[in-house]
Amino acid sequence: MENEHKPIRMCVVCRKRLFQKELYRLQCKNRKLSPFDGFGRSFYVCDNCKNEKKFINYISKICKITKEKAKEEIVHFPFSILN
Repeated sequence: MENEHKPIRMCVVCRKRLFQKELYRLQCKNRKLSPFDGFGRSFYVCDNCKNEKKFINYISKICKITKEKAKEEIVHFPFSILN
């Protein structure tokens, strides 16, 4: 099928619009970063931005944790299980 629809989503860090399959879908649950489980709010992050300082700032705001804790969450998060 030629006219197959491919959803486009935006990375919260760099604001680039990419195909949904090229992004990681995450959420904050109980002040922890976790993969999206199908319920609640979520956000998308591209592969280039997952280790940037802006992403750490965004996680600290959305999860309501300190920047140090956010950095620790990102370092220990298993991104390989998402795609």
